[in-house]
This record gives sequence, structure tokens and C-alpha cells, in this order.
Amino acid sequence: MREVLAKNVVLNVKPLTQFRTIKIQINFLRPINKDESTKRRLLANVLSNSTKKYPSFKAINDREMELYGAEVNAYTRSLLNFNDLGFSVEFADPSFLIGDTDQVENNLDLLGDIIFEPNLASDTEFDSTAFNVEKRNMMSNLQAVQDNQDLVSMLELSKLIHQDEPNKLIPIFGNEDQLRDLTNAQLLDYYHDAIANDFVLINVVGNVDPEKFANLVKDKFSARLLKQKRNDLSIKFEKFDKLIADPAHGQDKKEVNQSRLAIGYYVEKIDKEFSHLAPQAMNLILGGDDQSQLFLQVREKNSLAYSVSSSYSPNNHLLTITAGLDAKTIKQAMDLIEVQLDFMRSGKFTDEQIEHAKKVLFTRRQISSDNIQHYIMRSIWESVYPKAMLSEEAYKAELDKLDRKHIIAVANNLHLIADYKLIGE
Repeated sequence: MREVLAKNVVLNVKPLTQFRTIKIQINFLRPINKDESTKRRLLANVLSNSTKKYPSFKAINDREMELYGAEVNAYTRSLLNFNDLGFSVEFADPSFLIGDTDQVENNLDLLGDIIFEPNLASDTEFDSTAFNVEKRNMMSNLQAVQDNQDLVSMLELSKLIHQDEPNKLIPIFGNEDQLRDLTNAQLLDYYHDAIANDFVLINVVGNVDPEKFANLVKDKFSARLLKQKRNDLSIKFEKFDKLIADPAHGQDKKEVNQSRLAIGYYVEKIDKEFSHLAPQAMNLILGGDDQSQLFLQVREKNSLAYSVSSSYSPNNHLLTITAGLDAKTIKQAMDLIEVQLDFMRSGKFTDEQIEHAKKVLFTRRQISSDNIQHYIMRSIWESVYPKAMLSEEAYKAELDKLDRKHIIAVANNLHLIADYKLIGE
């Protein structure tokens, strides 16, 4: 069931009995802004770890235990060109409990407390302990990023790829300098702005009655969510024509034992009659699987990398190849990676590799349907960008028509747009 509760407030209810839990998730969406990413991440942390009614992490945890081990989560992430500030609670289906008939309402209340009843010291600031503890923890996490060289290399590659999109140059998880300057009062001002103006998606999956749940949401959140005229969402896709014509290159040297290589490619759209799954199949054969060309040739056969793989993002059509290797083997590894790309372009992969890729795609699809979050994400995409979703029938049809020429076409429409080398000792 899908219901528009107010302007840009959408409720999706997916009644399912296959899970022993129920999950409620509320997402606040607005365009990614480089001046807001740090605020949104700290806000998620502050809200989820203390509330007016439960003024400490322990108090929230105690309430979760009273609700048979409910699990609350808060996060920020990028979703297309939006910053998604999400809150969720997952809890035991009351039909498996003895005597508890208020599980859904009680957990919705807890989620509402976390989002709408913050732990405040005054009308202008959050509780100082709550703010300072979460700011200190977040600063520690941001400083630890520099110890994760795989993440560092991907962030540097991202800067090269998104160099003309300044709002994407700040990581979605924030920035040390911005966090250092962020005050308690500024964060509370931002909280009021986000809660009042963001596009809102409310999703519930599990053994629930759609009408009863919709009435619960309206009853509890009417004054908080349904009165304001919220901002519209406008999807924006990046264009990489400039980088296709003139790829960006970056390199740094650090005193680390292992060097890193990160390469970005743009996958140009192929004939719309070809399978939509062709880029994913091509990625699996190239480097997205432990039987892939990159793994077998670069790592296993020639020992040019400790790790090497590729990944593909369907929403922005970007394929990335990453490797951990010795500084002295970077040139050889890059040459051999190009050999594997030529291998794909010329269609030298076997029928067995095609069938294996199709089997992996099908299996992953089947496995995902056993996860409650799969249905939450499907509902989000159906509300935000329905073109991204394929029904079970459509997915099977795309998989059935996938063939060699489709995969070759993808490989021949693959454009290098950026590479980054982190040179170690």
C-alpha cells in the first residue's frame, strides 16, 4: 500500500509474514550539499543516542530491551543526488510473543521520540553532554579515516570523478574542519530546518495491517509531519563528457606498506534493446567475482596484486577497479588490467563465464528477497526513482535475453575517466 499523507510525505506499507521481525524506517531526503553533510551525520548520531524521554544511550538501550530487543539505527548516506538522513527500528513480530499486542505502537513511539523529541538543554541548544560526546566520537572516527588506505584511495578517486560537482567533494560522512567549527546552536537550527522541510518517506515491512498502521502514523505524527509544505525532489544525473575527453589523474606518496590503485570508468548507455543487466554481467566477468579475470589473471596467475576487484553502480553508470599492490608493480598491474579490458572488448570470455555471471545475478536477487531491508529499499526506489526498479518478471526477462553481444557492447562503451595512485614504500 502506498499513500501520500501530505505534500512530499509518502507512506509505504508492505505487509509480509515471512519474517519474524517488523521494520519501520523514516527517511528525510534533500539534495546533497557540501555545507550540510557534516551536520546531517552529527545530527543522526545526536538524535539516536539520547532523547527528551531517554536522555542517554543507556536509557534508549534499556527501552529497546523492554521491547524484546528492538534495534534502533540512524545514518546518512548518498542516494542519487540526495543526502538521505534515515532512522529505523526493527523489532519482534508480536504474533510470536505472548500477550504483547502493542509492539508496533510502542516501537513507533520510540522512533518518534528519537526523531521528534530531542534531548535539549534549551530552545537554542541540544543537551551539552549529548552534543559534546557525539561530536568527539565523530571527530575520532573522521581522524581514523586516514588509517584506512583503501578508503582514502576511493575518496581521492571520487574527488577526481566529481570535480565539477562541488557538493560531492565532501564525503557523505563529513569533514573534520567543518565538524570542528560546528556549534551546538547551529546543529539545532539545522535540525529544525531538516525536520520541517525535507521530503519524507515512511516505510514499514512485516506482519502489519496497512490501514491500522496508516492511522497510527497519522495519529502520532500529524502535527510533526503533515502540516508543512515540504520541498520537492529533483533528480540530477552527472555528465562525464569532459572526463571522457580528458581523464583526470591523481597520485600521492605515503609511508605505508602497500600501495593502492583506484580507476574509474563511465559505462555509456548501450542500445535500449540490449539487456539492462549487461553492465552487471560484464562487471562480474571482469572483476566482480572470485572467478573473474582480474582476480585470476592479475592476482592469482601473475601475483601483481594482493587484492584486485571491480564494482559497478547502476545508478550513475560508474565502474571502479581497485587494487592493493607493491609500488614497483603498479605499471605492470595497470597494463595487465588493460589486457583484461581488451579481453572483454574482443569477446574472448567463455560461454561458461556468461552462464556463471547470470547464475550469480539470479542467486543474489533471490538471496536479497530474504532480507527485510530489500523491501524497504524497493519501496524507497519506487517512490524516488521508479525507473531503477525491475519487477521479478522484468528481471527474469532481462536475464534471459542477456547474451555475449550485450556484454561486448558494454565493454566497448567503457570510458576511462579517472585514476588515482597511492604510492607506498
